[in-house]
Amino acid sequence: MKWILPILLAFATGGIVFANGLGGQRLEKVVGNLIVDIGTDQTATPVAGQPIEFDFNLLKSDTRDPVTNTSVGIDIAHNGISMVNCDVMTEQPVTLLIYTFPEGGDYTLKVTFFDKDRALATASFPLTISGSTAMKRALYLGALLVSI
Repeated sequence: MKWILPILLAFATGGIVFANGLGGQRLEKVVGNLIVDIGTDQTATPVAGQPIEFDFNLLKSDTRDPVTNTSVGIDIAHNGISMVNCDVMTEQPVTLLIYTFPEGGDYTLKVTFFDKDRALATASFPLTISGSTAMKRALYLGALLVSI
């Protein structure tokens, strides 16, 4: 009886892992015969000041099978200035990055998948991040106090 819960959890999470299972928006771009697939845990427009989880997948375009890679180069830019430029070592089947955007605005997420030193695929995605809700509340409270 005590083994039933762990077995059920394993089956439930196993399907999620292989299905880009963060449950949020997906960013996909076809590059040659490959698909650059990025999943997020955000179901709505991401908010500055709140962590966002990304997972990075490289898939064959005809079968959607995972393509083996050794690392993912990630560059997050805001107004043409690189905010994050790093390599994430892949741990198949999922490669994760958690990032908190400091302010709202338009960003660019550029991803390059590598097999050792050879680039397999590169894709860029625009990201829109809304302003922090805490900042909006403070502005509304300030406006209310000034008007009183």
